[in-house]
Amino acid sequence: MAKIKIHNLFSIPDQAFLTIRVEEKKVEFLPPIFYALREEGISLPFIVQSVDRNGNFILSLAVSQKDLDWVRAAFQEGLDLPQSKAIEVRKGVVLITLYGPHFGEVPGIASRIFSALAGEGVEILALSASLNSALLVVQLESLTHSLRALNRIFEIPPK
Repeated sequence: MAKIKIHNLFSIPDQAFLTIRVEEKKVEFLPPIFYALREEGISLPFIVQSVDRNGNFILSLAVSQKDLDWVRAAFQEGLDLPQSKAIEVRKGVVLITLYGPHFGEVPGIASRIFSALAGEGVEILALSASLNSALLVVQLESLTHSLRALNRIFEIPPK
């Protein structure tokens, strides 16, 4: 099978990945938290919101490790989460971004990514795919294996 041409692939190291469960009644407190993050100049290069079967919101987001303590405290205090209901944190992650621009025209992009990374033993913490890009969150120690796997399915332009 021919490699899929892409415009660019880059990685963002030194990230932390947070998973925060938010009760439906506390969702209204999210906008002020995000406003505070913006005012502090904190970037969230990856954020996905989903809902579990109990109606609770699940936020999965990446943030620079240097901002981790501030971000964790903002969500912990802003949502009034008890310490026993800690925010799940994975440190030492890297974001890998692939730019298409034609991913929407190629069936099975996500399937190929999952298969290639699984073949290298890489655990995908999160994957976001759109019509023109894909963003992966993996542990930093898996970066070399991830890039090797992605190089098998994508024609990555030289830097």
